[in-house]
Amino acid sequence: MSLRPFLAALCLIALPSYADITVGLLTTRADEQTLEDWQPVLNDLSAAIGQPVKGWVSSDRDAMLKKIQNNEIQVARLDNKLALDAVESGKSDVFASLIQSGNLKTYRSVILVPKTSPIQNAEQLLDKPKQLRYASGKTSSTADFYIPQYHLFMKRNILPEQYFKQIIVGTAEQSFVALAKKQVDVAVSNTFDLEQLKEKYPRDFAQMKIVWQSPDFTFDPLVMRRDLPANVKSKISQFFLDYGRTGNNTALARQRLYYADQLAGFSPADNRSLRQVTDLQLFHDLFRLTFNTKLDPKLKSEQEKAYYGRYNQLVTVLGGAK
Repeated sequence: MSLRPFLAALCLIALPSYADITVGLLTTRADEQTLEDWQPVLNDLSAAIGQPVKGWVSSDRDAMLKKIQNNEIQVARLDNKLALDAVESGKSDVFASLIQSGNLKTYRSVILVPKTSPIQNAEQLLDKPKQLRYASGKTSSTADFYIPQYHLFMKRNILPEQYFKQIIVGTAEQSFVALAKKQVDVAVSNTFDLEQLKEKYPRDFAQMKIVWQSPDFTFDPLVMRRDLPANVKSKISQFFLDYGRTGNNTALARQRLYYADQLAGFSPADNRSLRQVTDLQLFHDLFRLTFNTKLDPKLKSEQEKAYYGRYNQLVTVLGGAK
């Protein structure tokens, strides 16, 4: 008896099923509103690839990563740090990056203070030790944590937790609201989220000013699981890269992109786009290690080697040196 039919059937059983595609949407807004805003785009994706598509929205990065790793999410709109985690886990690859309305392909981290504040720039901000309350981003956020940590604080040999009188941690919206309610004196944000916050809270925004901006940083990526069938991956990638640019309904697609996330479209990208956050992460870890006076020198040396080892592995995973 030939084993060929049996083996063929076994292979079919072993292959993962992709009857449905779930798109994960990392958000700093309300989950239900985000899903409602993105639903028309997801419906168009479903029609383009000929498969049911549903969305899953969360601001919880750990939950999002777990669902990607468990194959509960096949495509995701993430930030750079979470995309790096997804790629490092061996489950996903970057295939596109977001373009903001106005055809902006980069964003900046910013620091906000009330308009009435005497603080005008970074130097004045960092000349008030133990006097200010700071609304920081979560430690997993690229825009609201890693970028300001490096470009604003660590370049000046400052640890925020030693400098500020109080630090609260939250999303860009939570930090914005805390500043508007005078619960803090300084708040982190970024030019991407700030456009949406400006639209949602115009009166509060009018009472704030930006006193620091980071260098430009690559916009958030789209990732896709590596084990998706090649034809499905191709259809999904083509949909996003063409959406709002070609076809018979480009005007409608552009409108849907704007309402989804104030987007203008998507541009091709790959894992190498995550090198920026890899470099930030290494510097951050090494900086904090240097300031750790409680750690035994031998253990500190071993930890430093571990940081560099992981960094070199990530560089390889992301396509090698620049």
